Amino acid sequence: MPQLTVIIPADLAPGFALTGARTCVAADLVEAERLLRVQMDEDVEGVIALHAPYYNQLSPKLREQVQTDYRPLVIPLPDGLPGRGEVSRRQQLTEMLRRVIGYSISFRGEGELPSQ
Repeated sequence: MPQLTVIIPADLAPGFALTGARTCVAADLVEAERLLRVQMDEDVEGVIALHAPYYNQLSPKLREQVQTDYRPLVIPLPDGLPGRGEVSRRQQLTEMLRRVIGYSISFRGEGELPSQ
């Protein structure tokens, strides 16, 4: 059965554990990469959501692997704070959808009304 696994810092773990997600705590990038490799080696169907700051700093080899392998699907988990990180929330959402469904979708700007 597919499952959601999250690899996050300790301060975020309780909230994700309450949702029923498999929660793995990583204190730093080295621990996050180790946990990610362990999860990928299990070859379980599902999604691994990796804390975005860890995802953005993955080693080049591991980053290439997670971007080309789709089992399990590894996605960055935005920290939820607006204006932080390398890309906007809109870009993050667009990239997650592209990885999940296999093609890009674009959205109108927030607050835009459809043209008549």
